[in-house]
Order: sequence, then C-alpha cells, then structure tokens
Amino acid sequence: MHYLAISKRKHDVIVASITKGEFGLPGQVYNKFKGALLARVRERELAAAISLHGIPADKLIFFGYVDGFVPFNRDIVGKMTAYIKAERPDIIFAPEPMYTYYPHNDHTNTGRVIFHVINKGNIGYTPKLYYYSSLSANFFFGFDKAGMALTEKLLACHKTQFWLLNRIKLVYKPIAALFGMKVHWKYAEPFRQVYMRKENARKNTPRFFARVMSYWFWRHLSMFYAQYPAEELERAKKEKTLAI
Repeated sequence: MHYLAISKRKHDVIVASITKGEFGLPGQVYNKFKGALLARVRERELAAAISLHGIPADKLIFFGYVDGFVPFNRDIVGKMTAYIKAERPDIIFAPEPMYTYYPHNDHTNTGRVIFHVINKGNIGYTPKLYYYSSLSANFFFGFDKAGMALTEKLLACHKTQFWLLNRIKLVYKPIAALFGMKVHWKYAEPFRQVYMRKENARKNTPRFFARVMSYWFWRHLSMFYAQYPAEELERAKKEKTLAI
C-alpha cells in the first residue's frame, strides 16, 4: 500500500503484522529455510520496505501468531482490542475477509477480527476501516508513475516472496491503470471502505461478481496455503502456539 503520501504529511503510521510469514515458501524443498530462519529474513524484508516510506523500524510490530494458523477466537480479539485501544488509530487498513482475491486463512481471519473489534464497540470509538485485496472495492487511491516506481521497489524488498510476486506483477500494473481511469489518475489502488453505521449498511452490499467468485471459486482454491514441515508443526503444538 502507498503509505508514503500519509507519512509525508507527518501522520503517524504503524505497521502491525500478525505473523512473520515463517512457513510461506512453496514445496518441501524449502523446508530447511522455514521456521525461525525465514521469520528473521522476512522481518528484515518488511522493515526495509517500510523504510522506503520513511516509516522507522520501531513502528513495525509483530503479534507472533504462527504463519498459516491465525485464529478467530477470544485470545486474538482480546489482544487486538487492547492494541487498538492503546494506539487509537484514525484509519485502519486490513485484509479483506469476505470478498478477497487472496484467500489466505491468516488474511481473512485478521480482517474478521478487526471488523469484530470495531463493530462490537469494544474500543470505545469507530475508526475508519478499509479492506485491501477486495473484489468489491468502493474506494480508489490514485497515484502516478513515481508511485508505480515506488511499488516496484517495495516488491523488490520481498525477495523470499518472488515466487508469488512475479505472478502478481504481470497483472498488477494493467489493473492499476484501469482503476486509475475511475479517479482520473495514471494508476489507482482499490479498497473496500466498510461502513459501520446502520444507516449506511446498504453501502456494504458486495458486488455480484464478488459474491460469485467468493462462493464458487475461492472455496476450492488451495494454492495460497503454505506447506508445513512436520517437525515444525509438532514443535508449535508442544509450545501451544498453534491455534487450531
């Protein structure tokens, strides 16, 4: 996402990651890298990426859940509630939990938790909520060629995810150009703004395409689920950090 425009205006930006992506490599051939080693590498990659936005490393925090097994339960709801109450953000960006083009368990449950915390009134106020990776976008953040160049630099920071990012890059630029036409920019990034007030509830109605894709297609897609070494899973269970 393009945090640069926000950080340049001297707004505080905090990046909170639920996991460190420690199992997110395809196939057993990479098993020797998965776990703590990959976690350390990806932590550095993310820190390098946010530094391009001018966001310092102390504004990056990790919740420590096991990659691929982020739950939707009282534990994570309680932690998220306490964290948001302490930081009191005006705007929250979170992954789309319902109408997503990236059906990953960690992403969908994170989005669900954020919505639950806000919608239940657990934090005492209502920040604006925007979902990314949504098939039912209703808000478009425009950016120019310089912004696209920055995006390419950001992607380059995540070297351990090139197996996936190289595929995404093939379609990202032309799709961003199409969205840009909606808001009279060279490019645009889509988001779904979530409306909490009852009088605006109809604005949350998903597009027909999003409903169809969510129901008929994504439920059968497993390519985004990581593969886990048996010894790592057993270790996580013994340490009671595996939320299944």
